[in-house]
This record gives sequence, C-alpha cells and structure tokens, in this order.
Amino acid sequence: MKVAIALVLAVCATASADTVIELPNTKARLELPDKWQKADGAGVVAVYKHPAGSLLVIARNDAPNPDAWSDDKAKKQAYADAIERGLKAATPGYKRVAKKLGAANGVPVLDVEATRDGGATLLVRVLLFRTYSLTLTIEVPKKGDLAVARAIAAKLSPPKEP
Repeated sequence: MKVAIALVLAVCATASADTVIELPNTKARLELPDKWQKADGAGVVAVYKHPAGSLLVIARNDAPNPDAWSDDKAKKQAYADAIERGLKAATPGYKRVAKKLGAANGVPVLDVEATRDGGATLLVRVLLFRTYSLTLTIEVPKKGDLAVARAIAAKLSPPKEP
C-alpha cells in the first residue's frame, strides 16, 4: 500500500467547536477545529488548510484489505507491518515513535507516529475497510502542536453501526 502523502500542520490553540466534514465515497467523517478551509488537491479525497499554514490531506486507496480483517493475529500484524514499510520507504529519515493496530467502530485501524529528517513528526491513520483504505496523514513541524494533530487523527473513524 502506498502511504506517501506529506502535509504540514502548525496548529494554534484548540478551538471551541469542531466541524464535522462528510467525506465522499466513505462512511468515515473528519472533525476539524475551526479556521480550517477547504483547499484544492488532485488525486486525494480531501485537503484542508489552516490560516497559520497548516495542511491536512486524506487519500483513498481502492484495494481490498482481507488480511486486516483476518482472525489470525499474526496475519493482521504482518499486513500492518507491510503498510508501515511503505510509509518508511516514502519518508526520508523515518524513525517510528509509536505504532498501534486497533479498531474504530469495528473497522481495523493502523495508527503510526514517526519522525523524519528535519525533526518533523508524521501522524498517519489508516482505516482499513474491507474494499478500500482511507489514509489521513499529518506532518507536524519540529516544535509544532502534536496534541491537536493527534486529536484530529483519532477522530477520523466510521460511524457506529446500529
């Protein structure tokens, strides 16, 4: 899987309310703090910019993820490791800080936090639906606000099924 999206995030203080954004061709929704504005981006699902220069990108990969849904934990972990290898190959100076394979409302999720050359931190959340993946990538500049970026990433999830 290709996870080679880079973006910049230099976020101000936490806003009082989040805006819920419906994303096309997916059940997942994005929640962003105030002041983010929609921007243009070819070949991606969504691009948002913050007046302070922040940028957020979401991409979709239309390919099935059967190993992510496997009951075999080793197979599931190997699939997550392969995704991370793709991220590492696309990121100069990649060094993992944290990695977690979990679920969001029943959908497998891979969360990766890493640093790269120049001291920036990369936050990646991959929602592994059965027939496609949705990837949020946030790059936080050195000394940027990681807490806000982590909160944005954690909120990207499909709605609860009734």
